[in-house]
Amino acid sequence: MNLMLLFASLAAILAVAGLVWLLQLGESKIGSAGDAARIAEEQIAGFEAGPVLMSENGEAALIEGADGRIVLLKRHGAHCAGRVLQRPLRAHRCNEGWKVETGDPRFGHVALALSKQDGDKLLTMM
Repeated sequence: MNLMLLFASLAAILAVAGLVWLLQLGESKIGSAGDAARIAEEQIAGFEAGPVLMSENGEAALIEGADGRIVLLKRHGAHCAGRVLQRPLRAHRCNEGWKVETGDPRFGHVALALSKQDGDKLLTMM
């Protein structure tokens, strides 16, 4: 194998990896409450976001709508997936903070690492 071709290929791979890292492509964390509200409104037809409970690690968010519906977002690959939850919410404390049951076996349970204040707000939604 031509050594020059090997080094050129390796340099090209490292350049692409550096560009992906620099542009933060593939980053799927929910950055802020505003991002969570925007994502929920994009995914659920007619949904108007209200108060947002953000997981501290950016993995998930719980958004209450102006009409009383509740949307749960979670990371799913390079994107976020959302589901409308029925009241009353089914959630319980766990090692990660709170685990919310969705009732959808394909979506699964979602762990929320909430602050004490947001945990209290979650209790009022149940």
